[in-house]
Amino acid sequence: MRKILLSSIVALASYTSTINAADPSLYPSSVTMMGGYTMFSQKSKLNNNHSYSFRFTQNDFGIDNFGLGAFQLALDYTPDIPYKNSSDTTTSVKFGPNLLWYFNNSSEFTPYLLLGAGLEHISNPIGYNTIDLYANGGFGVEYQIRNDIAVVGEAKYSYSEPTRKGTTASMGLKFSFGE
Repeated sequence: MRKILLSSIVALASYTSTINAADPSLYPSSVTMMGGYTMFSQKSKLNNNHSYSFRFTQNDFGIDNFGLGAFQLALDYTPDIPYKNSSDTTTSVKFGPNLLWYFNNSSEFTPYLLLGAGLEHISNPIGYNTIDLYANGGFGVEYQIRNDIAVVGEAKYSYSEPTRKGTTASMGLKFSFGE
């Protein structure tokens, strides 16, 4: 088993060393699936919990203002969040656009900044609105495995209302497509 794992790592390392530097503009579109962990602020009524995210990104949308790299639609899902000092739970579903700014370089790593806003739905809103606006900002890095597949790591801060804000750390895979 160790030989198979070691052989796979060596093959992957030799394959990735032959690709060109990461370039998000090679493909016009991509989808990203991520899993993460959300840490709510101390003032929040919610405990920390795992989260999931699905993103559709359009890299080539005809606008090049302020070095903007991509437009992204994000769906963030945090299920069964326990309330502090209660046996009740709730679920958060966020949907909204993000803007991404890529920092191109000559390696397989591509860092980026993220800024977004949208709507959040809370399923069991004890002391919260059922639907609320949110804003988020963060940073991430993509590591190009192949020209069309990347590993993505991201951290973002999200603000919904004074007592429901927090930081989410996520990792996932990005699949690029199109011509």
